Amino acid sequence: MLHPSKWEADVVLNDGGIATLRQVRPEDREAIVDFYDRVSPKSKYLRFFSAHPDLSEAELDAWTTSDERDTVTIVLVERENIVATARFAIAEQFAPARVADVSFLVQDSHHGRGVGNILLEHLAQIGRECGIQRFFAEVLTENRSMVQVFVRAGYQVKPELEDGFIVVDFSLDPTKQSREVMERRELQAEASSIRRLLNPGSVAVVGEVGSVSRITSSIVSGGYQGQLHVLTHKGADKAPDLLRSIPGTVDLVVVDHDSETFDELVQVAAEKNASGILVLAQGHNPSISQEESQRFLERARSLGMRVLGPAALGVINTAEGLNASPASMPRAGKVGLYTQTAGVATLVLSHAIKRGCGISSFIASGSYADVTGNDVIQFWAQDPATDICLLSLDTIGNPRKFFRVLRRLALEKNVVVFLPSRALQSAQHHDLESLPHAPANAIDEVIRQTGAIVVTRRDTMYDIAALLSMQPIPAGKRVAIISNSAGLSGQMAQSAVRFGFEPTIIPIGEDPVHSIVEESARARGDFDLVFSGVVEINEPIGREVIEALDALAGEEGATMMATCVSISDCNSLETTHLPVFETYADALEAYALIMDNEERRGRARPHPDDEVATIDVDKAKRLVEAILESSAEGRAATDEETAEILACAGITIVPWKPVASFEEAVAAAEEFGWNVVLKSTHPVVRGRPELNAVIRHVADRSMMQQAWEALGRLSESLGVAERGEDSVLALLPVVQPTMDPGATLSVRAIEDAVLGPMISCGVTGIASDLLHDAAWRTPPLRRIDARSMIESLRAAPLLRGYRGTAPARLDTVEDALMRLAQLKDELPQLVEIELTQVIAGMNSTSIVGARITVAPLSSSRDRLARRL
Repeated sequence: MLHPSKWEADVVLNDGGIATLRQVRPEDREAIVDFYDRVSPKSKYLRFFSAHPDLSEAELDAWTTSDERDTVTIVLVERENIVATARFAIAEQFAPARVADVSFLVQDSHHGRGVGNILLEHLAQIGRECGIQRFFAEVLTENRSMVQVFVRAGYQVKPELEDGFIVVDFSLDPTKQSREVMERRELQAEASSIRRLLNPGSVAVVGEVGSVSRITSSIVSGGYQGQLHVLTHKGADKAPDLLRSIPGTVDLVVVDHDSETFDELVQVAAEKNASGILVLAQGHNPSISQEESQRFLERARSLGMRVLGPAALGVINTAEGLNASPASMPRAGKVGLYTQTAGVATLVLSHAIKRGCGISSFIASGSYADVTGNDVIQFWAQDPATDICLLSLDTIGNPRKFFRVLRRLALEKNVVVFLPSRALQSAQHHDLESLPHAPANAIDEVIRQTGAIVVTRRDTMYDIAALLSMQPIPAGKRVAIISNSAGLSGQMAQSAVRFGFEPTIIPIGEDPVHSIVEESARARGDFDLVFSGVVEINEPIGREVIEALDALAGEEGATMMATCVSISDCNSLETTHLPVFETYADALEAYALIMDNEERRGRARPHPDDEVATIDVDKAKRLVEAILESSAEGRAATDEETAEILACAGITIVPWKPVASFEEAVAAAEEFGWNVVLKSTHPVVRGRPELNAVIRHVADRSMMQQAWEALGRLSESLGVAERGEDSVLALLPVVQPTMDPGATLSVRAIEDAVLGPMISCGVTGIASDLLHDAAWRTPPLRRIDARSMIESLRAAPLLRGYRGTAPARLDTVEDALMRLAQLKDELPQLVEIELTQVIAGMNSTSIVGARITVAPLSSSRDRLARRL
């Protein structure tokens, strides 16, 4: 029996409102009656096909009980009232097939908020968990809106007219369209939820005078045009009583955290129809336990509100003049900025303001965030005021969802992520402790493949934002270096080369002011990027030059930027079009990151001709299920099982035979027709070509004797044999046909505890291992993705032909990567697959070894139902 809490979820409605979806409880009987009383007679008629003013005791019994397998009822609760219900029950006429009759009822005041679609998403998810194959419903012909709920959900629905009813019957298997429909509605709802927080029509600030004054000053000086209520208290006064005294409604409540009065404050905020609560950070934030913060969050959500905090720095929306933070109002611009803990948020925002970064919105969600980076990404995707998105992350929400929404945003807007690996490691997608982990640099690489820029310094975020805000991305890497200092020009050129640019130093005349500007104007027609350097030595020329270059940068032509070395600090000048940097290396590094990312974004964009692998998923599932039946906790697959599972993906392992004696080795070689390999499969020597544990081209009995003795000597030198054990057998020897030569690769697929499925590829060898020369991606892999994995390796020249060797046939390597990725994406239970060695030859690719580990994981990584 499934635990009911598994089906409980906080959800966002289409208008951004918050509600809780859960299984019905026996104690809901009175609440169901109250809900039914609020439903109009017409809606009751459409649900029951007749006038039905009241529910009978039998109907109440049915609605408030379920066996959690054949019958399930769920309810949607908003601000402690049930506002909708949905139910399925096994339809006996379809037995033995598990087909369920499904029905919905939504309070009329909630029509148009996407409630029916959310109920169907979650009921279908529950149905899949309960083994339901199809949903069946009879609908009155005039109830077209209910039919549209089924149709718009994206399932394969074909309504048919039978005996005056519209009959809907569809499989619960998710389709590409149903996934896309869910994701589109999820995007709209979560964006609306954040939009409500950033666009309040009225704000109430409640607290002690000292803590309220600064936030109030920020709101007033920022130019907020909505209603502002400032309520201060001392002594016996309590924040909830003050909030209750405000006439009418309040959209956003700003408070200090007070554990004694918080529950009551949330209740009063709900009575005022608030959509959000901002709980401010204090100079010394109180220690809040995980349990307390969770209760805090659940209480606010149960009453339909989003929460920033506890210990949040605040929010800013420059377009609306809203500055609910202790900082001064930043300059308005196109940059969205999201961070979490108050200390980090203070650092990030203060640097942004100091750098003159033009902000569209700023959100600092606090330590125990209800509002996550996933929510903010959804908002930015729909926000026309934001073109550049900066994320400084401590933790994230659902990791699978994070990558899904980040990829979509990064293909439309410029995204910069600071230190993602530390943040991502704090999340867990699976609970199984034995799952492998990808290294931190792999997680950074995977984020880059979404089209986002990963940076390791916060200042680089602002450098990139300044460049993208003011100037177009250079069309190429030809850089004109123009400066009144020969020494500075030389160093700028050296930095340009270091970051992959092609610099040309352009000399200037005796008048530095006019010469720098004139040569910069002339260079705009011949170069992709014009980098002008101004040095003040004896004369304060910086301001004049920068102002002239700023005017020039506003005209059409090549991309421009500048650096200024001055006593008068000309870098502090506010420019409109020209990015000005104190450090030329920082500027060039930022542009290099931007241009490299443009190439990745081009590869990441979907294309009609994208090629992905097709595999026999059903057969692979049956093989995995058989392994788990034999071992409920999972185990390593046998060699035969491994070969069978990989064959389902079209991956063929070169046949081999483990041998337990010299005579068995000779017999195996004769069976293969000689020209064989005798090799060790011991973990100590796997991927270690320098140990010579693979002896090739064994052509007869005499050569096998020599090979056998060679393995014995290796075993003794490594000390792997136990006392009394045959030294060769300790190395786990096998015999295998010799394959054509080529570069050897190790390909690995894992179920990462944080990210789910990940694929890696690297050239075999200890040097590559120590240098971490492996490419990582998340499936599914298109051919262009597989190719980029290979090309990104530092050892890639070995595959293209090195020192006279023939180049490998890379399309066959790509096939293996694509097929393995598809297998891993479909079956989370395959927690680790290693193909080693993969020999990339000039005519084909041969896989001479593999191992698979199986564990009992759920087949669903990313739920097919919206939830917070």
